[in-house]
Amino acid sequence: MEKNSRFGRQQQEQVWQNAEVDALYRLAAAGVRVPQPYNFVEGVLLMELVTDEQGNAAPRLNDLELGREQALEYHGLLIKEVVRMLCAGLVHGDLSEYNILVDASGPVIIDLPQAVDASANNNAARMLERDVDNLADYFGRFAPELLKTEYGKEIWKLYESGELTPQVALTGRFKANNKAADVGSIMREIDDARDEAIRRRYEHED
Repeated sequence: MEKNSRFGRQQQEQVWQNAEVDALYRLAAAGVRVPQPYNFVEGVLLMELVTDEQGNAAPRLNDLELGREQALEYHGLLIKEVVRMLCAGLVHGDLSEYNILVDASGPVIIDLPQAVDASANNNAARMLERDVDNLADYFGRFAPELLKTEYGKEIWKLYESGELTPQVALTGRFKANNKAADVGSIMREIDDARDEAIRRRYEHED
């Protein structure tokens, strides 16, 4: 299919729309703060209007000036949302201050056409780290200590090990496993196993 043709663009837009609809329903069911989807008819998605305390359209996070405590609070809430999303099997893929709204109860995540299946996409780990780094970079303007955190690596490690849950207690620290493999010991184990197999074979033949 020619991507630059009118038909190609229409097909691509339909794929993005379907992906966003699927992601919205999946994340809403998992308790993630996203706009509540109502219906999807003929390419049109009907969903909740996110509003502020006065009933006006909620502002984007980027439009707000935050104090340090509020920045820490919102960052903590959004890290928990990233965890909930990953527990639901999804990575946003383009999370930043530009696609987060803030209503009377806090941050609401929007714009999900690029969400990916965490278990099926080879770039999921990198995309998750980028999402989390974007949050740290933004909120770090108001709370500089967040710039030193490594939640993305910590979250992905827990996910890979099967230990990630929405209730997990995170530290923001990550220690890479830099321990060099003991090649000598590994080779000795291989040799021992080979010798044992040969010995058993000869015993069987006798």
